Amino acid sequence: RSKLEEFFSSQNAATSVVRESIQNSLDALNEKQSKKVRVRFTISERSWNDIASFAQTTDGPLTLDDHTNSDGLERYAKTFLGKKFRCLAVEDYGTKGLTGTTDKDEALSGSNFVGFWWNEGITGKGNGTLGNHGVGKITLTRVSEMSTFWALTKRADDEKTFLIGFSNLPFHRLSNRSYLGYGRYGVATKKDGKEIFLPVADPAEISKFSNAFGLDRKDYGLSVFIPAVVAGINHDALLQAVIEDYYWSILNGQLEVTICDVSNGAETIVDASNLGAAMDQLADATKPNEIRQLVNAAIKVHGMKSGNPNYFSGIQPEISTEAKNRRARLTAKQFTAENLARLKEQFEKGQMVAAQFSVELEPKVGEPFIGTFEVFLKGASDSNFDRISQYIRRGLVITEQKPNISGRFGYCFVIVDDKEMSDYLGTAEGPAHTNWVLGKFNEHARYKSDWPLRFIMDAANQLYRIAAGEDEEKNEIQNFADDIFSIDLPSSGQGQVPQQQVKKRKRSEPPIPPPQVPKPAELIRLEKMEDGTGYAIYPAKDIDDLLVSEGVSLPFRVDIKSAYLSVKGNNRSFKDYSPLDFNYSSTIKLETSPNEAVKVLKQDGNHLSLEILNPAFQIHVKGFDKHRDLLNRTNLKVTESEVVV
Repeated sequence: RSKLEEFFSSQNAATSVVRESIQNSLDALNEKQSKKVRVRFTISERSWNDIASFAQTTDGPLTLDDHTNSDGLERYAKTFLGKKFRCLAVEDYGTKGLTGTTDKDEALSGSNFVGFWWNEGITGKGNGTLGNHGVGKITLTRVSEMSTFWALTKRADDEKTFLIGFSNLPFHRLSNRSYLGYGRYGVATKKDGKEIFLPVADPAEISKFSNAFGLDRKDYGLSVFIPAVVAGINHDALLQAVIEDYYWSILNGQLEVTICDVSNGAETIVDASNLGAAMDQLADATKPNEIRQLVNAAIKVHGMKSGNPNYFSGIQPEISTEAKNRRARLTAKQFTAENLARLKEQFEKGQMVAAQFSVELEPKVGEPFIGTFEVFLKGASDSNFDRISQYIRRGLVITEQKPNISGRFGYCFVIVDDKEMSDYLGTAEGPAHTNWVLGKFNEHARYKSDWPLRFIMDAANQLYRIAAGEDEEKNEIQNFADDIFSIDLPSSGQGQVPQQQVKKRKRSEPPIPPPQVPKPAELIRLEKMEDGTGYAIYPAKDIDDLLVSEGVSLPFRVDIKSAYLSVKGNNRSFKDYSPLDFNYSSTIKLETSPNEAVKVLKQDGNHLSLEILNPAFQIHVKGFDKHRDLLNRTNLKVTESEVVV
């Protein structure tokens, strides 16, 4: 895929603009004025003549259209002269607007205005916000075929109104000159002998712009106008994106959204009182049906807290005392006997159970404080939409975060409404805010430890294991040695007498040693990689002769169970395994050679199963933490039919 294809990609255009716009608006809530943010999306048809006076450049006669039609953009070059096109206006109310200094030389001042107009990858939002990467304006230009938007803001901090604009094209050449591709709409002037670029503050110019595009900016807030939006921006797509990504904020009464298409007269208002009716407008297809199931589940979750006996508050995890690799886990001991019995009983019946957790967060600067979050878990049912899972941080759906629950369940919601906990988790998110990543969290280096993050990411899975009874002690598999690859031949009916059949002898009788069973041959050897990130599996020396002497023919199966070593011992290490440590199905890379020598049967969690088809093989397993000791429990299996007689 070329750089231009990546640049002009409009995949999920409606979702992108909805997520970014509403996120910015929620972050800018004017608490002194309102408890609710209102956002209006308006689709209208405009012509080049409508925007021509706002599309001039400082390069003589060149206009924005000359740049969008540059030959350097190849097949993506477009002209808009004399044409009509669809535009999108996004306006919010009950917000503070773009506050702070307008001087771009104060880039780290914490100014929302500078962050929005000038900065890339730097934010001025601070704590208590949903977004913190300073890339929102890039998202807005991506849904414009002109790669451009204008913004009009009235600010609550100084009562001033400003007009700005931003264009973001790739590097290109025009009229024998090279252009980086980005440009800003404003006023060039001089101050103290230095040229500076300021937002438009002239009331006449602002009024002209507002009237041209029907924008309402009498109250505090922000209006964004995006020309020539891509085809994916339409009433139904915006409505689906609003419901899917912001249903929780709507249910909480924090958000109201209006979607209007002027060309066909379609208008929908979405708030807590009519969310169901809004969903009925979605096309009758699989995706809207899933959204309806999701929102209906969220409504039940939203109404569960008030005095529900299945809601258990104030739960704190068990935290290891190991300083280097501190971990937290949830055990049955964290519940009273009565609550534990109810938790399991209700979950087994397919009912919803919930727990509120509190953990201590330790910033590197400042005093520790307590953060809270909630897990809502419903038992499995016969519904076609089982295994619905949602992670929601202060109304923002973290779309790709999953609970790593292997068993069946109805739905799982992890809700973070706590401001402090939200700030903590925000440092683990990428620009798209779709998942939590340990590496991203550690890059920010704002907190002393990532164990609370690990616990939050796995808390739903741990609660499930307790509710489903999977946390109970299980017998260890006999003859399942650590780091020893051996093969158990099928029993011929003779051999060692089972332990339970041996009669207890009197002390006066000399002990009779059990029959000696030959130790199985080690057909495979395991070696740790030099860099500590994994291990390799090789055939034992003279494996062909060993196969003949042991009466074994190919193929045979290798089963591996892995875990990081715990201070509580080898057996406990496997019990304490978490998908956050590693996962054979996602974070661990498997390389086999030659390709036809090995067949992968299973890669799931900490389990790996392979079938050996050729004795001349090599297997490399990579992706483990080199700073932690890895244990491998291994077993080789061969069926009766595969024994050479």
